[in-house]
Amino acid sequence: MKNSDLCAGRIAIEPSIPETARFFFALWPDTATCAQLDKSVRRAHEICGGRPTRAATIHLTLVFLGELELARVDELLALAGDMGVAAFEFKLTRFGWWPHNRIVWAAPEKSPRELGQLVERLRERLGGAGFRFDTKPFVPHITLLRKANCKDKALPPGEVGWHVEDFVLVKSVLSESGAAYEVVGRWRLINR
Repeated sequence: MKNSDLCAGRIAIEPSIPETARFFFALWPDTATCAQLDKSVRRAHEICGGRPTRAATIHLTLVFLGELELARVDELLALAGDMGVAAFEFKLTRFGWWPHNRIVWAAPEKSPRELGQLVERLRERLGGAGFRFDTKPFVPHITLLRKANCKDKALPPGEVGWHVEDFVLVKSVLSESGAAYEVVGRWRLINR
């Protein structure tokens, strides 16, 4: 390439294609459950302000993997099949605020046994295949608001029922407008 090409702006620069993305396994609500959760988001937002979780992104994280090479996604899809866990139900009846990270959340009073089994089996398979993931103790919750201030404010009581029949693998792409989520895999739980 000649110097005159550089100065004349004649260089074709290929856009870089990311080789990694953020991934997590999650419970993704059906339309009716999502609508109920969205109402909870709006009620909490009226009281605490902050940044509401968009209805299209409401979920309960099972295992957070973080940045992962895209070349390994097929391995994830293969290892998540046939978990041997039954479909289950639970109710989100606890609503609270964590002041340290300013998150308003919804959680079940009691976590179903099947939910714990699903997380445990996912972690076992991920670890056995050499995947790194967040190993903090599993605390089932749904983030309703970020950057909220609920100090000295009571969140309204509520109850959202959720019948869980499947779980998903989600790819997260960060942009200026927040995270965009793409479901890249879905697996059914056992119906009994």
